[in-house]
Amino acid sequence: MREKKKIIGSIVILIVFFAFLVVGYFISRPKAHNPNENDIFVDSQSVEKQDAKLITVCIEGEVKSPGVYKLETGSIVQELVKKAGGFTENADKNPKLNLARKLKDEDFIYIDKKGETANNSLKSSASNASKVEDKVNINTATLDELDKVSGIGPVTAQKIIDYRDKNGYFNTIEDLKKIGGIGDKTINKFRDKVDIR
Repeated sequence: MREKKKIIGSIVILIVFFAFLVVGYFISRPKAHNPNENDIFVDSQSVEKQDAKLITVCIEGEVKSPGVYKLETGSIVQELVKKAGGFTENADKNPKLNLARKLKDEDFIYIDKKGETANNSLKSSASNASKVEDKVNINTATLDELDKVSGIGPVTAQKIIDYRDKNGYFNTIEDLKKIGGIGDKTINKFRDKVDIR
């Protein structure tokens, strides 16, 4: 009888011991990560932020792979040319083409062919692009450069620089209305002569 009790007691102890082992294993096992709504929300936000840092620009003419490209904000013309495979042998590397110019979203760049005439539709687009280059960038222009813009003058130029130094770059030309004394009529006088890059 005592032998039977000892055997039963040993079995009970073994069962309890294994039960503790099993429970301990499940408790200590790392939990599998199940994506929830918060994770999805965070991921979509990061994608949106990434997209916001990119600009879409078009390059045509004498480059090896003309087309539309996405580049990081702040990229310059030289980086776009490189992305498009570089210049072709027939490219006219005119000194007027400013390779250091910062690109903006939806910019169009046309690389001329050596000796190419101006009688094509792409050329007219290139002409428009060069006009953009001639505009004064109100985010980086000096007092003298702003003063030379018809409709601004030295007083308004100083106001623009003072506001820029205090508040940072302008996001749109309409932001100039935040400066005292500058309204729609004033902006319309020089709207086609200034740019924001």
